[in-house]
Amino acid sequence: MVLAPTFKIIEIVNIVALLFLLIGGYGLPVTGLLQVIAAIFFVTLYPTNKLIYIYFAFVLFFFALWDRKSFDWLFSIPIGLIFFLTFIIYQKKKHLKKN
Repeated sequence: MVLAPTFKIIEIVNIVALLFLLIGGYGLPVTGLLQVIAAIFFVTLYPTNKLIYIYFAFVLFFFALWDRKSFDWLFSIPIGLIFFLTFIIYQKKKHLKKN
């Protein structure tokens, strides 16, 4: 299957992104960037997946509200997005293994 190596890349990028969380607040921007890259790969492979579009809607929502100065409740959105994208990737992996 041609998609298997690309899907593995998505998984690896997501894992590396999650590891940057160990740095704490400084790792959050790197994590976000890597996860958006992984999401772009994912949407090119699986354009019919509705959850990935919800993910991108929340990413856009975050950047539309963020004034780049304040660090308040708004940063709960990226943390939620980290777990949401991981959920999307592993749900798809589970679905692919089943088929």
